[in-house]
Amino acid sequence: MNIGDIRKRAQGVKAGTVSPLELDYARGILRAHRGDINSALYVVGLCGAADDALLIEPYLRGPECDVHGETALKALVRYLGLVDRYRPLLRKLIMSPTDLGWMNSRMSAIHLAKDYFKDFRDDELGCELVAIFCNPSDQDQLSARGTLVDILGIRDELGDPFGLELEAGDTDAGYIVKMARQRFNCHGGLH
Repeated sequence: MNIGDIRKRAQGVKAGTVSPLELDYARGILRAHRGDINSALYVVGLCGAADDALLIEPYLRGPECDVHGETALKALVRYLGLVDRYRPLLRKLIMSPTDLGWMNSRMSAIHLAKDYFKDFRDDELGCELVAIFCNPSDQDQLSARGTLVDILGIRDELGDPFGLELEAGDTDAGYIVKMARQRFNCHGGLH
């Protein structure tokens, strides 16, 4: 079996479905910790069930976490839809001023913040995203910008919705911050 081909079908970029046998093949790759683990994480995340979290979680820690942590977190939260189970981890990663567990873990969690806030309110975390966006020395500033724009649903209202032309300054920053502070009840300083 070709796990790359199975992944393409799982992601919908190639016609066809993933058979139960192919899903089990991807699970086997995750159990063995050998082969195209990244593709297997996508297949199991997109086609698996909640109990597959036990196969995916080891990739959030251990020797492979720097390579597979981001994909594993996305598979658990977004693809398997287990945001309620991993909300405390997402919060911990975003609130930390540095990466925890694996390289770019904070950025990975910031990218999943829209999932975090779906049908859930956490003004403190929202204000932390505003603070990250307002800090030009924070390496995750642009990730926070994109996430705030998505959470607020204001992409169509911005002159530079994707933040592609920031060399001359972010002309939308004031509006994004204003809307985010209103949404998350951020008063006074950045928090």
